[in-house]
Amino acid sequence: MAAFFFVSAFLFLAGSVTAFSAEPSSADRPGIQGETLSVSVSAREPFQGDPVLAEVCVDPSTDNLALVWMGRTVPLRDSGGGKHLALIGIDLLERPGKALLTATAVRNGAFARFDMELTVREGSFPVQEMTLPKTMTQFDEATLARIRREAERLEERFAAVTAPAWELPFLPPVPDFRPAGFGARRVINGDARAPHAGVDIQVPAGTPVTSVAAASVAFAGEQFFGGNSVVLDHGGGVFSVYYHLRETDVKEGQRVAKGERIGSVGSSGRATGPHLHFGVRVPGGRVDPSRLFDPAFR
Repeated sequence: MAAFFFVSAFLFLAGSVTAFSAEPSSADRPGIQGETLSVSVSAREPFQGDPVLAEVCVDPSTDNLALVWMGRTVPLRDSGGGKHLALIGIDLLERPGKALLTATAVRNGAFARFDMELTVREGSFPVQEMTLPKTMTQFDEATLARIRREAERLEERFAAVTAPAWELPFLPPVPDFRPAGFGARRVINGDARAPHAGVDIQVPAGTPVTSVAAASVAFAGEQFFGGNSVVLDHGGGVFSVYYHLRETDVKEGQRVAKGERIGSVGSSGRATGPHLHFGVRVPGGRVDPSRLFDPAFR
Protein backbone atom coordinates (compact mmCIF):
# COMPACT_ATOMS: atom_id res chain seq x y z
CA MET A 1 0.00 0.00 0.00
CA ALA A 2 2.35 2.67 -1.29
CA ALA A 3 0.27 5.63 -0.17
CA PHE A 4 -0.17 4.42 3.39
CA PHE A 5 1.10 6.09 6.51
CA PHE A 6 2.46 3.29 8.69
CA VAL A 7 1.75 3.66 12.38
CA SER A 8 3.28 1.76 15.26
CA ALA A 9 4.22 2.43 18.84
CA PHE A 10 7.66 3.51 17.63
CA LEU A 11 6.39 6.05 15.10
CA PHE A 12 3.09 7.37 16.43
CA LEU A 13 3.46 8.95 19.83
CA ALA A 14 -0.21 9.91 20.03
CA GLY A 15 -1.22 6.27 19.81
CA SER A 16 -1.06 3.75 22.60
CA VAL A 17 -0.29 0.05 22.58
CA THR A 18 -0.96 -2.65 25.10
CA ALA A 19 1.27 -5.54 24.09
CA PHE A 20 0.64 -9.27 24.28
CA SER A 21 1.53 -9.63 27.93
CA ALA A 22 -0.22 -10.37 31.20
CA GLU A 23 1.22 -7.07 32.44
CA PRO A 24 0.99 -4.49 29.65
CA SER A 25 4.24 -2.80 28.66
CA SER A 26 4.50 0.93 28.06
CA ALA A 27 3.97 2.55 24.65
CA ASP A 28 7.74 2.89 24.08
CA ARG A 29 8.16 -0.86 24.58
CA PRO A 30 5.54 -2.14 22.15
CA GLY A 31 5.88 -5.87 22.56
CA ILE A 32 7.50 -8.94 23.94
CA GLN A 33 9.75 -10.89 21.57
CA GLY A 34 8.67 -8.61 18.70
CA GLU A 35 4.97 -9.37 19.02
CA THR A 36 3.17 -6.10 18.28
CA LEU A 37 -0.32 -5.15 17.18
CA SER A 38 -0.01 -2.33 14.65
CA VAL A 39 -2.28 -0.36 12.35
CA SER A 40 -1.66 1.61 9.16
CA VAL A 41 -4.13 3.88 7.38
CA SER A 42 -4.36 5.56 4.00
CA ALA A 43 -5.04 8.95 5.61
CA ARG A 44 -4.31 10.22 9.14
CA GLU A 45 -6.18 13.48 8.51
CA PRO A 46 -9.09 12.56 6.22
CA PHE A 47 -11.64 15.07 5.00
CA GLN A 48 -15.39 14.75 5.34
CA GLY A 49 -16.50 12.20 2.75
CA ASP A 50 -13.14 10.43 2.51
CA PRO A 51 -12.87 6.63 2.51
CA VAL A 52 -9.98 5.29 4.58
CA LEU A 53 -8.24 1.96 4.09
CA ALA A 54 -6.97 0.45 7.34
CA GLU A 55 -4.46 -2.40 7.60
CA VAL A 56 -4.06 -4.26 10.89
CA CYS A 57 -0.94 -6.39 11.35
CA VAL A 58 -0.61 -8.99 14.09
CA ASP A 59 0.89 -12.40 14.74
CA PRO A 60 -0.98 -14.95 12.58
CA SER A 61 -1.81 -17.06 15.64
CA THR A 62 -3.84 -14.24 17.19
CA ASP A 63 -7.48 -14.81 18.16
CA ASN A 64 -10.44 -12.43 18.43
CA LEU A 65 -8.98 -9.64 16.32
CA ALA A 66 -11.38 -6.68 16.20
CA LEU A 67 -11.42 -3.18 14.76
CA VAL A 68 -13.78 -0.52 16.17
CA TRP A 69 -14.58 2.68 14.28
CA MET A 70 -17.25 5.25 15.12
CA GLY A 71 -18.65 2.91 17.77
CA ARG A 72 -19.04 0.02 15.33
CA THR A 73 -17.08 -3.23 15.09
CA VAL A 74 -15.81 -3.55 11.52
CA PRO A 75 -15.20 -6.98 9.94
CA LEU A 76 -11.64 -7.40 8.67
CA ARG A 77 -10.56 -9.21 5.52
CA ASP A 78 -7.66 -11.60 6.08
CA SER A 79 -5.06 -10.91 3.40
CA GLY A 80 -2.56 -13.46 4.74
CA GLY A 81 0.62 -13.28 6.80
CA GLY A 82 -1.11 -11.66 9.77
CA LYS A 83 -2.36 -8.73 7.68
CA HIS A 84 -6.02 -7.74 7.73
CA LEU A 85 -7.82 -5.00 5.77
CA ALA A 86 -10.90 -2.89 6.46
CA LEU A 87 -12.53 -0.11 4.50
CA ILE A 88 -13.90 2.63 6.73
CA GLY A 89 -14.68 6.28 6.16
CA ILE A 90 -15.82 9.73 7.19
CA ASP A 91 -19.44 10.63 6.53
CA LEU A 92 -19.85 13.74 4.41
CA LEU A 93 -21.62 15.42 7.38
CA GLU A 94 -19.29 14.18 10.13
CA ARG A 95 -18.16 16.94 12.49
CA PRO A 96 -14.49 17.94 12.07
CA GLY A 97 -12.31 16.93 15.00
CA LYS A 98 -10.72 13.87 16.57
CA ALA A 99 -11.97 10.31 15.99
CA LEU A 100 -10.63 7.13 17.60
CA LEU A 101 -9.77 3.95 15.71
CA THR A 102 -9.15 0.95 17.99
CA ALA A 103 -7.78 -2.51 17.25
CA THR A 104 -7.85 -5.29 19.84
CA ALA A 105 -6.69 -8.91 19.85
CA VAL A 106 -6.08 -11.89 22.12
CA ARG A 107 -3.20 -14.37 21.88
CA ASN A 108 -2.79 -17.27 24.25
CA GLY A 109 -5.07 -15.55 26.73
CA ALA A 110 -3.13 -12.25 26.64
CA PHE A 111 -4.81 -9.02 25.52
CA ALA A 112 -3.50 -6.33 23.15
CA ARG A 113 -5.04 -3.01 22.20
CA PHE A 114 -3.97 -0.28 19.78
CA ASP A 115 -5.60 3.18 19.80
CA MET A 116 -5.06 5.59 16.91
CA GLU A 117 -6.44 9.11 16.71
CA LEU A 118 -7.54 10.39 13.31
CA THR A 119 -8.25 14.05 12.65
CA VAL A 120 -11.35 14.72 10.56
CA ARG A 121 -10.98 17.83 8.43
CA GLU A 122 -13.74 19.95 6.94
CA GLY A 123 -14.37 19.17 3.29
CA SER A 124 -15.05 21.59 0.46
CA PHE A 125 -18.24 20.84 -1.45
CA PRO A 126 -19.97 22.59 -4.35
CA VAL A 127 -23.29 24.39 -4.01
CA GLN A 128 -25.91 23.57 -6.63
CA GLU A 129 -28.85 25.94 -7.03
CA MET A 130 -31.67 24.36 -9.01
CA THR A 131 -35.11 25.43 -10.13
CA LEU A 132 -37.52 22.54 -10.59
CA PRO A 133 -41.27 22.28 -11.17
CA LYS A 134 -43.39 21.77 -8.07
CA THR A 135 -44.32 18.28 -9.29
CA MET A 136 -40.69 17.28 -8.61
CA THR A 137 -40.37 18.93 -5.19
CA GLN A 138 -43.77 18.85 -3.45
CA PHE A 139 -45.48 15.54 -2.70
CA ASP A 140 -48.76 14.37 -1.26
CA GLU A 141 -49.00 12.31 1.94
CA ALA A 142 -49.17 8.98 0.13
CA THR A 143 -45.98 9.77 -1.79
CA LEU A 144 -44.21 10.97 1.36
CA ALA A 145 -45.19 7.74 3.12
CA ARG A 146 -43.71 5.76 0.22
CA ILE A 147 -40.49 7.78 0.35
CA ARG A 148 -40.15 7.08 4.09
CA ARG A 149 -40.81 3.34 3.62
CA GLU A 150 -38.19 3.08 0.90
CA ALA A 151 -35.62 4.97 2.95
CA GLU A 152 -36.24 2.75 5.98
CA ARG A 153 -35.96 -0.36 3.85
CA LEU A 154 -32.58 0.73 2.52
CA GLU A 155 -31.33 1.63 5.98
CA GLU A 156 -32.17 -1.92 7.08
CA ARG A 157 -30.02 -3.20 4.21
CA PHE A 158 -27.16 -0.88 5.10
CA ALA A 159 -27.23 -2.08 8.73
CA ALA A 160 -26.34 -5.64 7.71
CA VAL A 161 -22.75 -6.71 8.41
CA THR A 162 -21.35 -9.61 6.41
CA ALA A 163 -17.87 -10.99 5.77
CA PRO A 164 -15.80 -8.83 3.39
CA ALA A 165 -15.95 -9.99 -0.23
CA TRP A 166 -14.28 -6.99 -1.89
CA GLU A 167 -10.72 -7.03 -3.16
CA LEU A 168 -8.52 -4.22 -4.38
CA PRO A 169 -8.48 -2.55 -6.82
CA PHE A 170 -12.08 -1.46 -7.31
CA LEU A 171 -13.44 -1.26 -10.85
CA PRO A 172 -15.29 1.87 -12.09
CA PRO A 173 -18.98 1.14 -12.77
CA VAL A 174 -18.81 2.54 -16.33
CA PRO A 175 -15.85 2.80 -18.73
CA ASP A 176 -16.11 6.57 -19.19
CA PHE A 177 -15.91 7.37 -15.48
CA ARG A 178 -16.10 11.13 -14.97
CA PRO A 179 -17.85 11.64 -11.63
CA ALA A 180 -19.16 14.97 -10.39
CA GLY A 181 -21.23 16.49 -7.63
CA PHE A 182 -20.34 14.49 -4.51
CA GLY A 183 -21.46 16.24 -1.34
CA ALA A 184 -23.07 19.08 -3.27
CA ARG A 185 -25.17 21.30 -1.02
CA ARG A 186 -28.32 21.52 -3.08
CA VAL A 187 -30.64 24.52 -2.99
CA ILE A 188 -33.88 23.72 -4.82
CA ASN A 189 -36.29 26.55 -5.52
CA GLY A 190 -34.55 28.53 -2.79
CA ASP A 191 -34.77 25.83 -0.10
CA ALA A 192 -31.69 23.99 1.22
CA ARG A 193 -31.94 20.21 0.80
CA ALA A 194 -29.92 17.20 1.93
CA PRO A 195 -26.44 17.02 0.41
CA HIS A 196 -25.84 14.83 -2.62
CA ALA A 197 -24.54 11.55 -1.18
CA GLY A 198 -23.09 10.15 -4.42
CA VAL A 199 -21.65 11.22 -7.73
CA ASP A 200 -23.42 11.74 -11.03
CA ILE A 201 -21.86 10.28 -14.16
CA GLN A 202 -23.08 11.69 -17.46
CA VAL A 203 -23.00 8.87 -20.01
CA PRO A 204 -25.43 7.87 -22.78
CA ALA A 205 -28.57 5.91 -22.00
CA GLY A 206 -28.01 2.19 -22.40
CA THR A 207 -24.37 2.28 -21.25
CA PRO A 208 -23.69 -0.97 -19.34
CA VAL A 209 -23.26 -0.57 -15.57
CA THR A 210 -21.08 -3.13 -13.77
CA SER A 211 -20.27 -4.07 -10.18
CA VAL A 212 -17.23 -2.33 -8.72
CA ALA A 213 -16.32 -5.47 -6.70
CA ALA A 214 -17.64 -8.92 -5.84
CA ALA A 215 -20.90 -8.67 -3.91
CA SER A 216 -24.35 -9.97 -3.16
CA VAL A 217 -27.39 -8.01 -4.32
CA ALA A 218 -28.91 -6.37 -1.23
CA PHE A 219 -31.64 -4.56 -3.18
CA ALA A 220 -32.91 -4.56 -6.74
CA GLY A 221 -36.13 -2.78 -7.53
CA GLU A 222 -37.92 0.47 -8.29
CA GLN A 223 -37.89 3.50 -5.98
CA PHE A 224 -39.56 6.89 -6.10
CA PHE A 225 -36.34 8.91 -6.19
CA GLY A 226 -33.82 6.39 -7.49
CA GLY A 227 -36.01 4.77 -10.11
CA ASN A 228 -34.67 1.36 -11.09
CA SER A 229 -32.08 0.83 -8.39
CA VAL A 230 -29.45 -1.70 -7.32
CA VAL A 231 -27.62 -1.83 -3.98
CA LEU A 232 -24.69 -4.25 -3.70
CA ASP A 233 -23.34 -5.60 -0.41
CA HIS A 234 -19.57 -6.10 -0.70
CA GLY A 235 -19.25 -7.29 2.88
CA GLY A 236 -17.50 -5.62 5.79
CA GLY A 237 -20.17 -2.90 5.87
CA VAL A 238 -19.26 -1.74 2.34
CA PHE A 239 -22.14 -1.05 -0.07
CA SER A 240 -22.35 0.44 -3.56
CA VAL A 241 -25.49 2.16 -4.88
CA TYR A 242 -26.65 2.55 -8.50
CA TYR A 243 -29.71 4.71 -9.31
CA HIS A 244 -31.74 5.80 -12.36
CA LEU A 245 -31.02 2.60 -14.31
CA ARG A 246 -32.94 1.90 -17.50
CA GLU A 247 -33.31 -1.71 -16.35
CA THR A 248 -31.81 -4.03 -13.75
CA ASP A 249 -30.22 -7.36 -14.68
CA VAL A 250 -29.90 -8.84 -11.18
CA LYS A 251 -32.16 -10.09 -8.39
CA GLU A 252 -31.93 -9.73 -4.62
CA GLY A 253 -29.71 -12.36 -3.04
CA GLN A 254 -27.81 -13.01 -6.26
CA ARG A 255 -24.01 -13.16 -6.16
CA VAL A 256 -22.19 -10.97 -8.67
CA ALA A 257 -18.52 -10.85 -9.64
CA LYS A 258 -16.39 -7.75 -10.07
CA GLY A 259 -17.16 -6.29 -13.49
CA GLU A 260 -20.43 -8.19 -13.90
CA ARG A 261 -23.24 -6.27 -15.57
CA ILE A 262 -26.05 -5.25 -13.21
CA GLY A 263 -28.04 -2.95 -15.50
CA SER A 264 -27.67 0.01 -17.85
CA VAL A 265 -27.75 3.80 -17.59
CA GLY A 266 -31.19 5.40 -17.82
CA SER A 267 -33.29 8.24 -16.45
CA SER A 268 -35.81 6.40 -14.27
CA GLY A 269 -37.06 7.92 -11.02
CA ARG A 270 -36.57 11.60 -10.27
CA ALA A 271 -33.98 12.29 -12.98
CA THR A 272 -33.88 15.14 -15.48
CA GLY A 273 -31.93 13.09 -18.05
CA PRO A 274 -29.85 9.94 -18.56
CA HIS A 275 -27.06 9.52 -16.02
CA LEU A 276 -25.82 7.16 -13.35
CA HIS A 277 -26.03 8.11 -9.69
CA PHE A 278 -23.28 6.10 -8.01
CA GLY A 279 -22.77 6.05 -4.23
CA VAL A 280 -20.76 4.14 -1.65
CA ARG A 281 -21.37 3.54 2.05
CA VAL A 282 -18.77 2.18 4.44
CA PRO A 283 -18.56 1.87 8.23
CA GLY A 284 -18.55 5.55 9.17
CA GLY A 285 -21.02 6.73 6.55
CA ARG A 286 -21.37 8.07 3.03
CA VAL A 287 -18.08 8.60 1.19
CA ASP A 288 -16.96 9.94 -2.17
CA PRO A 289 -16.89 6.85 -4.41
CA SER A 290 -14.44 8.43 -6.85
CA ARG A 291 -11.77 8.29 -4.12
CA LEU A 292 -11.83 4.48 -4.23
CA PHE A 293 -9.90 4.70 -7.49
CA ASP A 294 -7.02 6.71 -6.00
CA PRO A 295 -3.56 5.04 -5.80
CA ALA A 296 -4.07 4.37 -2.05
CA PHE A 297 -6.73 1.81 -2.91
CA ARG A 298 -4.70 -0.22 -5.38
